[in-house]
Amino acid sequence: MKAVYAAGTDYDNPLSQLKVGELDTPETKPFWSTIHVAAASVNHHDIWSLQGVGLSAEQTPMILGTDASGLAEDGRPVIVHSVISTPGWIGDETYDPKRSLLSELHQGTQAEYVTVPASNLVAWPAFLSPEEAACLP
Repeated sequence: MKAVYAAGTDYDNPLSQLKVGELDTPETKPFWSTIHVAAASVNHHDIWSLQGVGLSAEQTPMILGTDASGLAEDGRPVIVHSVISTPGWIGDETYDPKRSLLSELHQGTQAEYVTVPASNLVAWPAFLSPEEAACLP
């Protein structure tokens, strides 16, 4: 699948490690879902990752991106919540001291597909029009 990813890390020249190319489509783990990504954001977290802040060269290639919207496997339009809690964590994942974001320990959203825990799928908000939902793949 086509993806935007960190091929390595370079604190002084982070964009030298930014690549666009083909990577393997992620495999869906138990209790996770695969999303066909329609839109993904670019933010400063991606630059930090390319610099090696929170991402080591050994963890690359790492697909960048923390936020996305797209279609779940069953065809539902969804928004992806990017905070991933540790296995066994109960409650609000933002309070988990060992939480991570997509593109830190798990491949990110700037690709054709992303896998996330099923609990990280947020239903497409009703205030967004059917035309906006139709923009999804």
